[in-house]
Amino acid sequence: MRWIIAGLSALAVSACASTALQPGPAPAPAQSAPERVTSLPPQSLPDGTCGVFLFGVGERHPFVVFENERERRALIVHDGAVHELQLAAQSGAFVMGQSFSRVYAASTSAQTFTLNGEVAEETGSGPRLTDVLLRVRESDGSETVRPLGGVYSCRQGSDRIAASRL
Repeated sequence: MRWIIAGLSALAVSACASTALQPGPAPAPAQSAPERVTSLPPQSLPDGTCGVFLFGVGERHPFVVFENERERRALIVHDGAVHELQLAAQSGAFVMGQSFSRVYAASTSAQTFTLNGEVAEETGSGPRLTDVLLRVRESDGSETVRPLGGVYSCRQGSDRIAASRL
């Protein structure tokens, strides 16, 4: 009987040892944070539509704001993400020598996006927009300000292509 108990004990110890040495299931790979966006992809306007194309000031000139006036929506890169926003009703036109202002409200957060700038000389794509400031007001009252520049462009037909870069 001692031999049986000793044999069973040896088998139990050997089973524990072999189980401990076997690798367990592989740990799940850590999920990486979503990639931060720094620029919008190229955008275009349908025929008969006008819009705003704005780029960051600096070396790389990232594409930061695209507005489709007819659809009353805008895409804005802010804080590493693309925000799709609705354009509040605006008055006035883009007239050379005049200032312009745009207000966008985020439907999913308490952020308010405001563009203010000047309408400058006509380019082949439309009037140049200069001295543009993008202001983003957060729900806590803090504000981020970013300088931009670009163009207001209208696509009049298949023979004229809207601006995609300055």
